[in-house]
Amino acid sequence: MNISKKWRSRFFAPVAVASAMALALVGCSPDAGTPSDSSEDPIVIGGTLGLTGVFSGPSAGYVLAYEFWLDEVNASGGIDGRQVELIIYDDESTPTVAQQLYQRLINEDDVDLLLAPYTTAVGGAVVPIAERAGVLMINAGFVGKEIHQTADLLVSTWPYQDIEYSLGMFEYLDTLPESEMPKTLAVVTAQNPFTLAALEGFDGEGGVLNYAEERGIEVVVNEQYDQTATDVSSLIETVKASGADMFVALSLPNDAALIANTVNEAGYNPDVYCSCGSQVTSLPNWPDLGVAGINVFASSTAFPTQGYPGLQEVSDYVAEQQGVPGAPAYSAVAYAAGQVIQQAIEGAGTLDSNELRDYIANNTFSTAVGDITYNEDGTIDFSQILLQYQEDGGNQLIWPIDAATATAIMPLR
Repeated sequence: MNISKKWRSRFFAPVAVASAMALALVGCSPDAGTPSDSSEDPIVIGGTLGLTGVFSGPSAGYVLAYEFWLDEVNASGGIDGRQVELIIYDDESTPTVAQQLYQRLINEDDVDLLLAPYTTAVGGAVVPIAERAGVLMINAGFVGKEIHQTADLLVSTWPYQDIEYSLGMFEYLDTLPESEMPKTLAVVTAQNPFTLAALEGFDGEGGVLNYAEERGIEVVVNEQYDQTATDVSSLIETVKASGADMFVALSLPNDAALIANTVNEAGYNPDVYCSCGSQVTSLPNWPDLGVAGINVFASSTAFPTQGYPGLQEVSDYVAEQQGVPGAPAYSAVAYAAGQVIQQAIEGAGTLDSNELRDYIANNTFSTAVGDITYNEDGTIDFSQILLQYQEDGGNQLIWPIDAATATAIMPLR
């Protein structure tokens, strides 16, 4: 990691809450969720990520994006003339560890604002803690329509929620001639709250099953699997035997790679293959899959060619630091979280969580995922892109059509 003057990494020995590693800036901390006593005090923002454990890959992209934003904002004089300190603890990709660490951030570190952890399972476990403490949480870490509807101080920078993860794929299919529209669908889903919502929707809205039904696509396989599985060959053989001409895998990063390899080994060749449960084709490990990763679709947040403020710069930085051709989709939403924080504090002129929440609800923010305005529940209006990882050029933007960088390649092989 490139450590700037205003960002120092510290790896703590085991503490009472867990063997928690932290990336932290050191300095005085103001009271949680309230304006600091002095305009000279730093603004302290805290959160956790799975720096170790099953979510360490995506979490690395978040750290780099937050680092980039932190260096940038402090180099330009901070927010309203105050430097920013960021504390990120390692929750070990585990909800119970995250819960203890958010208590620490609130009660011991006295943070002004919170950043959400990565994944819905971890995020859903800590949101009630932030709500009880009355501290605003900026959520670049997870999606969850139902969670947002139960929280007053949670605002997202994700331009789509769990129930909408596959919507871009289906809206792209709507642009095809009727003769090219898939007629049958096989879907496999990790047993995870996030992916199950992506499958079934929430309150009758969204979800793969509903999107398929609306388009007259017959679901011929609908199976769930343990996301920690190391062998999904029998599952994919069932999918292959169905002859489905569209395959959707609602997976997280590790199991998405396993499924892609297994599909390739099984010789399954659907017209459309979407890994629509996470933005996996933009992760650093996807190119390592070789032919197994080629022509797989995935939804995503934004693409550097779209020209949103800071998007190209943060994408270039994260890609360079990770030594890969392109940055993960998480980079854009993480950087956007910093942009919302800065614009909200400067616009509202306060660090009070409730006043900031009111300001966010009534204003538009210019971010790396586009101009965003907020719904009542702290989510933002749907916006999504569809990527396809192609042999020539890697990730290509396929939809929306007017922003496309390439045409889709179908069938899979």
